[in-house]
Amino acid sequence: MKKTVFMGAFVGIILTACGGTTTAANLGSPSPGASTSSAALNCSLPISTDSGQQSGFLAISSGKYTADPNAGSASNGMSYDRPHHRWLPVNWAQVLPDGSAYAYSKEASPTPSRNEIHIVDVSTGSDRMIYNQGSYHVIAYRPEGIYVDNHLSGTDASNGLWLLDPTSGSLKAYPAGQQATWGWIAAGAAWSYSPNGSRFGSNSFARMDLSTGAVETWFQVASPQPPEAGSKTIRVLGFDGSHPLVQVYVDDHTSEIWRLTAAGQATRLPDLALGPLSPPQSIADSHGTWLIAADGSVYLYANSAFTRVASAPAVASGWYVVAGGCA
Repeated sequence: MKKTVFMGAFVGIILTACGGTTTAANLGSPSPGASTSSAALNCSLPISTDSGQQSGFLAISSGKYTADPNAGSASNGMSYDRPHHRWLPVNWAQVLPDGSAYAYSKEASPTPSRNEIHIVDVSTGSDRMIYNQGSYHVIAYRPEGIYVDNHLSGTDASNGLWLLDPTSGSLKAYPAGQQATWGWIAAGAAWSYSPNGSRFGSNSFARMDLSTGAVETWFQVASPQPPEAGSKTIRVLGFDGSHPLVQVYVDDHTSEIWRLTAAGQATRLPDLALGPLSPPQSIADSHGTWLIAADGSVYLYANSAFTRVASAPAVASGWYVVAGGCA
């Protein structure tokens, strides 16, 4: 077992790996990549306010924003389903990759201690309940099924991971991960900011292989104090192919960004103004990974760097998030 400790200005990063090497970039405060010519990115990026009340398209080449009067509104945020040219009232992870359907959960009536799991056909609008046994919550909808966690009543935390078969209603459990809060499904794995089950997060970041169920710690933070209530310390910012981009929360004004390539192998990236607590929603497409930072700047991560390509429009309250790929 090899342990390498890197001490930054605010937190220490502990990278643990069995063999191999551990790589880290400069631990100072690097600046984001300078603005590049956006003319080469002749595409339209769907964006929405976090409340889903305003949605439209940002032309990257010109920086012009056009609101979509047909977007409607939704309290749970919005995603743009480009194959069907529709705005959907769920996070992008809850939409099938081909855009044909999406899954969502809501409190059962008249028993709010249980959740109902629903699937909506985008073409027809048909909404059917497929499961209502237990407090399960939709994390992601994939061709193999719906990944759900067990939502802990009265908290923003969850416990465990299951795969729900939308046809039979059967649940496949992942026993090795039943203590953790799993927040993301990507690159053949589930990812957790709280492997020990703490509702406030932890100083570890874990990967669970969805084919084997094996859980492995990929990243750790040597924090000077335990996470404060409401913070998650290490959170997924996006993915560079199969490699997670994670934000290490330090305080409301400071965070670090790291690219993870394997257990114990990470590279520090230039900092962005991500804002407090939850990182911005990101979307990956053929161009790279898109996100909107706390200062309203639109960034594209590609070729191992974040580049500022545009500005989101001003909004009276809340903020804009990326709602789909740029095309």
